[in-house]
Amino acid sequence: MTQGGLEARPDLSLAWRQYNGKDALQASGWTSAELDELQGPDGGGPGRRLALLTAEALEGVTDPRPIPSIAGRFEVDAEAVWFIPRFPFVAGMAYCLLVYPSGAGESGGSPGIWRIQRPSVDSLPDARVVAIYPDVDEVPVNLLKFYVHFSEPMSEGRAQRAISVCRDDTGEPIDGVFVPMDPELWDGSRQRLTLLLDPARIKHGLVPNMEAGYPLIEGVPFRLRLDSEFRDSKGRPLAAWAERRYAVGPEVRERIDPAKWRLTVPPADSREPLRVEFERPLDHALLQRCLRVCGPEGTPMAGRGATGPGERSWQFEPEMPWVEGVYRLLVARQLEDLAGNSPLRVFDRDMTEPDDGPSHTDPLAVDFTCVAG
Repeated sequence: MTQGGLEARPDLSLAWRQYNGKDALQASGWTSAELDELQGPDGGGPGRRLALLTAEALEGVTDPRPIPSIAGRFEVDAEAVWFIPRFPFVAGMAYCLLVYPSGAGESGGSPGIWRIQRPSVDSLPDARVVAIYPDVDEVPVNLLKFYVHFSEPMSEGRAQRAISVCRDDTGEPIDGVFVPMDPELWDGSRQRLTLLLDPARIKHGLVPNMEAGYPLIEGVPFRLRLDSEFRDSKGRPLAAWAERRYAVGPEVRERIDPAKWRLTVPPADSREPLRVEFERPLDHALLQRCLRVCGPEGTPMAGRGATGPGERSWQFEPEMPWVEGVYRLLVARQLEDLAGNSPLRVFDRDMTEPDDGPSHTDPLAVDFTCVAG
């Protein structure tokens, strides 16, 4: 641990501890008056004077104030200040506690800095990239997002360094593809990362789009690469890097129209799946929750839905056999295609085209009838 910039705190010490059953960083050595000041109304709460950053984030930085603190919260009790992270600490990572002088304000005062190393994990890495979506060979030039699935829960904060995009023909890097995300967009299990392409460069009429154009280049294939810089929840790197090649086709600027889908209806008295084929690939993650089947009585059916190859189809296997009658495939308004278009609106819309605007009257259901085979 090191200290600098705050002469009044040479004896502050950091340690890894449990706080109310949670993994936390403890900063002890404060006086009672200092603890009162940190949590009192005049101090503005500990988050106003304290920040926790990785040592990597501070490398080469002269003014750390614009760097956001690691996601989490500070708490003060009668003996110490605690930091409880939103996401697990990374094994082997060095962290720095920054303490700004009282009354320094936003424009002055250098922080004291204390450093502590997280214990390393010696076991071999086994986390891998198991899937990258869209699962297609060609994406539209106005593609909105990627999904990356990992075999193990992962740590946060490394996507920007670990992910790169380059032209497949020349190897030249393509910069500015993704919008910076803080925090990163992980699902609850921390095994799926969403990478959002810069929407300001996708939407027609916005200044970034007019000045720089789409993040991707129509007709120019590219490679999305994920390096072992990623860390799993125990701080271990990926077992292997991964990449995927895509061709880039024309823009897609049309609402999803369920009336254009082709349904293969199973016979009554069977448990054969209902198959739905789309007119173009749809968003993989949203397909998991935006389609459902209701029976003749109007109640949702129990069963299992699954996305087909290339996100161009979906099928539903019921738990109980189909009966004769009229069924309804319900389509959530949030469903999107690869370019962010939904049944209600075009994402990359032309503001001068009324037909691209939101639609609130189109049906969001497809009826089908099961009859005996």
